[in-house]
Amino acid sequence: MNPIQISILIGALVLSGLILWHDLPIDFPWIIYKVVMLFLKLAAVWAVAIVACIFAAPKKGTGQSD
Repeated sequence: MNPIQISILIGALVLSGLILWHDLPIDFPWIIYKVVMLFLKLAAVWAVAIVACIFAAPKKGTGQSD
C-alpha cells in the first residue's frame, strides 16, 4: 500500500467515527429508519474509500515492450 491509499483509509475511518459520533445514541422514534440510514452512510463512505484506493494503486505495466 502506498501513502495515498493509507491516507484514504485513515480519512474513511475518521469520517466513519464522526458519523457514528453524530448519529448515536439512536432514540426511540424511527429506530429502524435511523439504523438503516446509519448503515447506508457508513457503507457509502467505505465504498467510496475502496474505489479511491483502487484508483490510487500504482499502475502496472501492460506487459508489452516497445
